[in-house]
Amino acid sequence: MEVGKVSISNISAVQTKTQPHNYAYLSEMDQDRVDSNVKYAAQQNKKMHEAELSNLKNKVEGKTETAEIFNALGIETEKDDNGKLSLSHYKQPGNTVTFKDLGYDESKLMENVKEIKGDANFQKTSLTSIDSLEKVGGKLDISFTKVKSMKNLKEVNSVAQFNNSLIEELPNLKTIGAMAQLSNTRVRELPALETVKGNLDLQNTPIEKMPALKSVKGDVNIINTKMTAKDVTAEVGGKVKDKKAPVLPIKTDYSYLWDNSDRVKHPIK
Repeated sequence: MEVGKVSISNISAVQTKTQPHNYAYLSEMDQDRVDSNVKYAAQQNKKMHEAELSNLKNKVEGKTETAEIFNALGIETEKDDNGKLSLSHYKQPGNTVTFKDLGYDESKLMENVKEIKGDANFQKTSLTSIDSLEKVGGKLDISFTKVKSMKNLKEVNSVAQFNNSLIEELPNLKTIGAMAQLSNTRVRELPALETVKGNLDLQNTPIEKMPALKSVKGDVNIINTKMTAKDVTAEVGGKVKDKKAPVLPIKTDYSYLWDNSDRVKHPIK
């Protein structure tokens, strides 16, 4: 495959799953009504997905270059002299359709993306690393994803949501322009982080040190970490919360969120 090319694979129909439920406390009539509503909702969501998928397939038909794929899906691109891309924003192509649903390898699409100027929403992503990305001009959200690494990320100019993801390392992250949420992650160290212009939430993480931290405008939450208030030497505008509470089991199996084949959102009442 040529560099910069993205292949599109055969697209199979999405299989709608229905989960078994225990409605023993309901009457037989009520159980039938609930099951009927769930089935109807699944059918409607499947129809919506198929219609959106068909529409988006038409938009990207015949397009293999990364930039033209993004542009066709409403994500504007710019290329620098080194061939690196800047995106206007980032999100999955549809409300129910992902890049994977369209047959694209998301890691190939992102391999040369250096900057996202607006919001970067990685919900429903298939990525496990986003190591090319250096700067996000808006909000960054990788919460409840399988993303483990963002090795070159240096700056997020708004809210940074890493919480409840599999993120392990952010070795070059220096500045966060608003609240930073890293609770329930695997981050042990933030070696380059200097400034957080909001709250810094590290609750329920194995964090051990933040040697470069100079300023946090809001609170610092290090409850249920290896750190204590004495370990926070930065200037803190709010409170340092380091109460040692009983450690609760942390849910790390988010497969029910990652599995896009389940199209049931809410049963119709």
